[in-house]
Amino acid sequence: MEQHGIDYIPADERKSAPRNVFSIFIGANLTFGLIVLGWLPISFGLGWWAAFWSIIAGAAIGAVVIIPIALMGPRTGTNGPVSSGAIFGVVGRIIGSLLALFIAIGFYALAVWTGGQVAVYGAHKLFGWSTGDAALGISYAIIAVISIIAAIWGHAKLVLVEKLLIPTVGTVMVIGFFVYAGKFNVHHAGGGYLLGSFWPTWALAVTISAAATYGYAPYVNDWTRHIARRRNTDRNLALATGGGAFLGLAFPLLFGAFTAVAFNDAKLDYVNGLVGITPKAFLIPLVIVGLIGSLGQSTVCIYSNGLDFSSIFPIFSRVTATIILSSIGVLFIFLGTLVWNAENTVSAFVSLFGVIAAAWIGIVVSGHFLRHGRYDPDALQVFNRGERGGIYWYTGGWNLRATLAWLLASGVGLLFLSTSLYAGPWSGLASGIDLSWISAMVVGAAGYLLAATVFPEPQAVLTADGSADPANLAPSLSELPGHSVPDPVPDSRPEQSSVPEER
Repeated sequence: MEQHGIDYIPADERKSAPRNVFSIFIGANLTFGLIVLGWLPISFGLGWWAAFWSIIAGAAIGAVVIIPIALMGPRTGTNGPVSSGAIFGVVGRIIGSLLALFIAIGFYALAVWTGGQVAVYGAHKLFGWSTGDAALGISYAIIAVISIIAAIWGHAKLVLVEKLLIPTVGTVMVIGFFVYAGKFNVHHAGGGYLLGSFWPTWALAVTISAAATYGYAPYVNDWTRHIARRRNTDRNLALATGGGAFLGLAFPLLFGAFTAVAFNDAKLDYVNGLVGITPKAFLIPLVIVGLIGSLGQSTVCIYSNGLDFSSIFPIFSRVTATIILSSIGVLFIFLGTLVWNAENTVSAFVSLFGVIAAAWIGIVVSGHFLRHGRYDPDALQVFNRGERGGIYWYTGGWNLRATLAWLLASGVGLLFLSTSLYAGPWSGLASGIDLSWISAMVVGAAGYLLAATVFPEPQAVLTADGSADPANLAPSLSELPGHSVPDPVPDSRPEQSSVPEER
């Protein structure tokens, strides 16, 4: 069982590699929680090729965005929100922890709900079994229990689960393209655009694919912190992250769009439409995809939940935090769908948190390049040890430049946002084109860089030598592509003195 939580992982204990990051991205997304998002462009009125290119464009944009964040993990030896303490301050990084926590719970619920529904509706068509609350509850419990066990066990079991899903669930989905090909119409032209015309509707579809991809930004360092830079180059990690994110999201989204064209009935929700056109011989594999495929994303979400909760309350170990959050998550899953019927509400809240996360991502990415990829891992752990000081203490543990930029960017993004629960006053300014996430990301990055220019950050922050980890002395990806860096030696330096609070 993995012993490390959000604490620094010494290089000699890092046993992972970029190929595992690639596998996690692929395996975690072979789930109907993602597949159903591929149905949306078709339901919006787009034709097949318009939906195809919206998915490709969105997944590509999202993959590019998260590459710089993935490169932080091997440098800081900890997860994404704690690593963001270099930009937001060691206390201010709680912003990232809370964002990651709420988004993970939302996607965990959506993955279990959709997977369980596919399994139950498929079994009903095949065997005539009930589709009532009891059957749904059993399917939810199966998915939840297995994913919780894997998440508690730690990173190694997480990687194992994702690797097992690729040749099993992945193969079933590949076969599915051929199974549904007879009903698929490559010339499907769509029509009746959701936003009244083609380009606004197409832009909305791009937004959904991009958000689904860059949504992994707060979590990718959960995996890359286990990678030692001596044995793995920045270039390899960038390729594994970008390639895994692009393929891992584009494939299930395209499967969703492909099958949506095959049943082509706007009156049906995706699960019922898919089950309705599925031959009986393929129903059992489809049920397997519903049950087993949901394990990938569920395990990733629960594992991240445990890390993020322990980063907010360092008194809890990773295992304890995972158990606590898993219990809350399971309770929410059962109440949300069997009592409150909250699935649409959760989707809207995920969209809202996605905008706020986009502002955070813009600031973290710009901060990474501003620091040339140099960090002091020991200074990032100050808050976790219950101490004060260090180069990332800024003002009371908060970097006001990043914090205020995040508040501004989040506010701007929410003004452009439109969901079933909330419509911002600016949501109709661009003929219905969704500018919420892109405006939040751009304003966040620009606002932070402007603030750091007008009110320069302490020089120690920008020239951190990574004294706790000599690997941080290595040039960034743009400075030295394709070269390896020695692993850090065991930490034997004297205790670092605190830096006076910035005024």
